[in-house]
Amino acid sequence: MWRTFREYGYFTAGAIPDWRDSEVTASSIGGWTIVIAVGSLAVGTGQVTAADTDSDRKAVEAVCGRCHTTGLFLKQRRSWARWNELFADMMERGADGTDDQLDGVSRYFLENLTLVNVNHSPAEELSGVLGISGDVAEAIIARREHQPFADLAQLREIKGIDPNILEQRKNRILF
Repeated sequence: MWRTFREYGYFTAGAIPDWRDSEVTASSIGGWTIVIAVGSLAVGTGQVTAADTDSDRKAVEAVCGRCHTTGLFLKQRRSWARWNELFADMMERGADGTDDQLDGVSRYFLENLTLVNVNHSPAEELSGVLGISGDVAEAIIARREHQPFADLAQLREIKGIDPNILEQRKNRILF
C-alpha cells in the first residue's frame, strides 16, 4: 500500500512553499506517491550493488533525461526534502515513469546526491545516504540525543557503519 505525502513527512506545511495552493492532479499524486514510497523502501535495505547503481542511473536518464540533460543536476547536492520538492515540481510538469524507474530514481538520488546531517536527519535518510540498516540509524539517533557527532571519526565508532561507504560519501555528510 502506498503512503500519502503527509504520512512520509516530506510534504508538510513549509516544506513546499504555498503547498496548499498548489494544483494537485491525480497523476501527480499517484506518480509522486510512488517515488516517495519506493524511496522509503529503498532506504530500508542499506545494501547497494554496482548493478543497482547502474540500473538506477539508467532510470534517472530515462525519467529525468526526457526533458533535460542529467548533467544539469548530477553534481548537485541537496537535502532529501529539497530533492522531494524538485521531484514534485517535475511531476507537475509531466515527468513520469514506471514504478521500477521511479524506484530507481528515488534510490539513486538518495544514495548518490542527498546531503545528510547526522545530528538532525531522520532514520530513513541516515539509512539511505549512509548505506546502513534501520537499527544502525537508530543507534546514531540514540547517540546524538546525548552527544552530537562532531566528525567522521566519531561516526565510525558506531557498530554497523561501513568505513568505506563513509569515505565515499563524506562530502555529503554534515554535522
